[in-house]
Amino acid sequence: MSIRVSNLRLPVEEPEVALPTHLARALGVSASELARWRIVRKALDLRDKRQLRFVYNFEVDLNGNEGAVVARAHGTEQIELHHEPPFSMPEPGSVPLPHRPVVVGSGPGGLVCAYFLAQLGYRPIVLERGTKVNDRIRDVKSFDEGGPFHPESNYLFGEGGAGTFSDGKLTCRGTGPDVLRVLELFAECKGQQPGKPSILYYHRPHLGSNRLPAVVKAVRRRIEDLGGEVRFLTRVEDLQLTDGRLTGVNTSGGFVPASVVVLAIGHSARDTYRMLAERGVPMAQKPFQFGVRIEHRQDVVNAVQFGPRHAHYEELLGNADYSLVASGAHDLFTFCMCAGGHIIPSVSQDGFFCTNGMSLSKRDSPFANSGLVVTVPTDAFEGTDVLAGVRLQEKYEAKAFEIGGRSEYRSPAQRARDYVRGTASAGVPECSYPRGVTACDLRAVLPPVVAEAVAHGLPQMDRRWHGRFLADAVIVGPEARGSSPVRIDRDNDTRESPGVPGLYPVGEGAGYAGGIVSAAVDGLRTARAIAAKYARVG
Repeated sequence: MSIRVSNLRLPVEEPEVALPTHLARALGVSASELARWRIVRKALDLRDKRQLRFVYNFEVDLNGNEGAVVARAHGTEQIELHHEPPFSMPEPGSVPLPHRPVVVGSGPGGLVCAYFLAQLGYRPIVLERGTKVNDRIRDVKSFDEGGPFHPESNYLFGEGGAGTFSDGKLTCRGTGPDVLRVLELFAECKGQQPGKPSILYYHRPHLGSNRLPAVVKAVRRRIEDLGGEVRFLTRVEDLQLTDGRLTGVNTSGGFVPASVVVLAIGHSARDTYRMLAERGVPMAQKPFQFGVRIEHRQDVVNAVQFGPRHAHYEELLGNADYSLVASGAHDLFTFCMCAGGHIIPSVSQDGFFCTNGMSLSKRDSPFANSGLVVTVPTDAFEGTDVLAGVRLQEKYEAKAFEIGGRSEYRSPAQRARDYVRGTASAGVPECSYPRGVTACDLRAVLPPVVAEAVAHGLPQMDRRWHGRFLADAVIVGPEARGSSPVRIDRDNDTRESPGVPGLYPVGEGAGYAGGIVSAAVDGLRTARAIAAKYARVG
């Protein structure tokens, strides 16, 4: 039994080396009595602009005196007894496994699932449709500079999945030993940087799109060192079923026998969704996020968030981010905010265009951008079949591709004020998007439910910022890949598809996660379920 100490508030100038003193004071003990302690969470409180503070939560052991300390505790901190079971993985099960398990996709869900299977001796085979991360970096850089689009090596496909170029945010709403173990794995694999807040507890841990490739590569090498295998440029094209049971996968590189397949395909593998629908794999429509991306000058964001002492706090904390919600018939909310970042082309198919955002580890671009998205309900999908949401994405992404000059991949763009007024922009201010923009009315690339929510919500956000949210801001779009419009059904207990035994849907593409860490945790838990059921391959 340990003590959980919550809401210890300290000025941001206070160094972490002083934390034992403050923690001991809150508990009413001497610092020498702290047998073991760790920071569980460290969050920035921006409410008082005169003095920004960090709010800490801790876990503390006191050599058996925990109960007495909690009984006499008083103050502004919340102090309570806490018990959390340690992280564990099961002993291998007894059901024979005739073939090595196959993991489809090397995004965070697939890689982490494969890693824990490999650690337990299952020697998984990872099938990745795209290229190794180093080749992918080269192809993405070439595309940003005006080069050709590579259908299997881009911002969405390739080693690491969409997460590799999605800013590297490791925020997760969940807590507990599984989340901590995933963060520890990322930290072990070159994810922790000297002089940076620890990704194990910071409220919005951020690696940066330049750091993620090293983490991805390190996880892959661990899988290989443990007996696993990763095959690149190997696209899964079909499932082979015999009497309703999974017997393997047909790929662009040939047939791979398998009775256990982890489906960690990501939210943009539309060809795979279509194949699964044709095969009768149980799936359902799922509400998903759709919207635009808004960009400001970073110095404006810093002034709003940090207040009159923003220069002081910029030096201490770096560039500021933000989070906003505007209420309405359909709420508009910020998503994947990239401080000191860049707008990027989030494209996975020729003939379609979509935006996203990223930032490097230093977050030192003069621009700040954020998604502004709406959760599109299934009744707005313009169809009742399982892939209607996918077609809705494609409909507006195809319009954006045409407006942006087709293969030129310019981004449709508009001044935020003009969007609210319903007037066309004669031009737009300087923008971080690398391939140029085309001024237009962005309503042309948005479903009506999204267009209306953006128009209704932007003035609310502007009032929150006292008139600085819309001034000189640029919006580009569409932002259509925030989440999957499809959920691949699975049993809550076994994590298997109810229609295809041996098929394990995982992560964002299956509709069970919403970011790097949640997808990775989903992969870990699926590895645990597989290991608990099956014996290792002989």
